[in-house]
Amino acid sequence: MAKIESDHKSFLFGSDVDFDSKQLAVVLKLGIYGAINNPIDITSSELGRYLGVSQQTAARYLVELEKNHLIERTRTSRGQSVQITKLGRELLENLSIMITKALYSQTRSATIYGQLESGLGEGAWYISQEEYSQQFEDILGFIPFPGTLNLRILNIDDLKKIAQIRQSEPYIIRGFQKKGREFGDVMCYKSRFIDGTMGAIIIPSRTHHNKDILEAIAPVNLREKLAENPNIPLRDGVNIRIDVLLQ
Repeated sequence: MAKIESDHKSFLFGSDVDFDSKQLAVVLKLGIYGAINNPIDITSSELGRYLGVSQQTAARYLVELEKNHLIERTRTSRGQSVQITKLGRELLENLSIMITKALYSQTRSATIYGQLESGLGEGAWYISQEEYSQQFEDILGFIPFPGTLNLRILNIDDLKKIAQIRQSEPYIIRGFQKKGREFGDVMCYKSRFIDGTMGAIIIPSRTHHNKDILEAIAPVNLREKLAENPNIPLRDGVNIRIDVLLQ
């Protein structure tokens, strides 16, 4: 079995911080208790109980994490508040990506379910830009129907699969400038719908959507094509299955 030397740990977690697994566990625990987005009030004794260590050990962990710029501490009337820094958050995000790769590295497709919902109509205008549509045809093999199918991802496992998808190689539609306006790159992943229709999910570099929203495109009107009766397009709230093909 190959041995991973200790000086490789910075490479593994995408950080130059010298940390060990115990410190990582503390950052993870603090994140679970909400310290990523907001400061939390927590004493060394409380943290020690959560971790199953002494108050002195928990206090030492916090000092080390602060020294490594993974957390920030502020003195309060109760004792202290703790918040994970940007560097600490990046550490957890890199770890999440690595875990996803480890779990799904041999998977060449990812099946995702999403709930159909209406968008603001901006997708149709963007993907209909000639500079985009020509690239879609050259790279994906089709000119998209003017409009995107918006799917809200509700299942935590499917959200993890999106992280997996982001780690695979995308087809890239290059951005451009037009009339003083900048249009960003678009990452595309070829996809197959339950009826066999081929299309793609797209992840624009510039988007108003949250990460739990996927946008899908195809050469046809998907609301009509995927409906049992093409004369009655799919309504919001319907669950849609997409098989994303990974390179």
